[in-house]
Amino acid sequence: MKKLLLVGGGRPGNLLLAPLYDALKKNRAYLPVALFVATEGGEPISGDIAECFGLGEAGGSLVISLPQGSPVEQLATVMTGIEKVLVSEKPDLVMVCGSDNVALGTALTAAKLGVAVAAVDAGLRSYERSDAEEINRIAIDAMAEYHFVSEHSGEYNLINEGVADEKVFFAGNLSIDSLVKLMELANQLPVSRAHGFRPKSYALVILNPEGNFSRKEPLEMILRLLKEIACKTTVLIPKFNGMDAAFSDIENVKIVESLSHAGLLMLLRDSLMLLTDTEELQPEATVMNVPCLTMMESASRPVTIEIGTNVLVGLDEEDIISRVNDILQPGKHKHESSRSKIPEKWDGAAAARIVAVLDRIL
Repeated sequence: MKKLLLVGGGRPGNLLLAPLYDALKKNRAYLPVALFVATEGGEPISGDIAECFGLGEAGGSLVISLPQGSPVEQLATVMTGIEKVLVSEKPDLVMVCGSDNVALGTALTAAKLGVAVAAVDAGLRSYERSDAEEINRIAIDAMAEYHFVSEHSGEYNLINEGVADEKVFFAGNLSIDSLVKLMELANQLPVSRAHGFRPKSYALVILNPEGNFSRKEPLEMILRLLKEIACKTTVLIPKFNGMDAAFSDIENVKIVESLSHAGLLMLLRDSLMLLTDTEELQPEATVMNVPCLTMMESASRPVTIEIGTNVLVGLDEEDIISRVNDILQPGKHKHESSRSKIPEKWDGAAAARIVAVLDRIL
């Protein structure tokens, strides 16, 4: 029996880890161990994800707690914590889920100790070096022995960077495996109606509290945008890190109390559109056929733009308003989402395909 250590940091990493852990647990050839890294006082994994995939406190899971500090301090803590786990658990393979500092620290430590690394969701590139996670993705892929990619761009990028094609496996998007499973739970939660909102009667806005809009000038721009959009439809903003206080005085902007991830997915599914400055929900929006306007200059998942519902709008205020109007008046303007398709292998079976590959290579 092969022991596999699966490591996740924040929610994006956990959405990759959870379905993979579940699939491995059902296969008698593997002993999966899930390792979560969370800041002190934070939740290692949200309760609904843990419930859906059998990642409860009992057995099979470890947690490393990070103190508050700079990214470099936290990276050092991750590496020393991962080192102790690797020495005690002696896994045959470490599966790195995501591209945050937890993923980077895990890959670095495993490589230094001579433990084989598999990069999950490998090969993604935004080609934006100012993005910290872009540097992480490149470094993780350079240290990995095996690369499981979620879209064709990942294959092309890795092979162009010199990775042998027999080490690259197109498995599909694990976050869509999580979406499929979590929507079974979400369908039992009438989130929109519980908050007094009819489906397809509001725009959903998700902002990164550490992103552009934490600074004064972009914040003034988003306030103008929200006022403009709120004149046309209700705007829903999930409560997060205190930034929502700046928006609460705008008429027709509603702040929704903290939600489970399943609840957030339900809000996304029932929304008219998503306006965001983060990549976190781009794949889910594409699969749900919800128009997504991303206030970024680049994206690491080009398939969501090429055939999905995602449109990069940067911080072009005029363009954003024009595209919002296109979405909210579909009778007058036809939006790109009407032509969108679900990307290949984004079907909820990525974890099973990864396990099948592991059966061959381990």
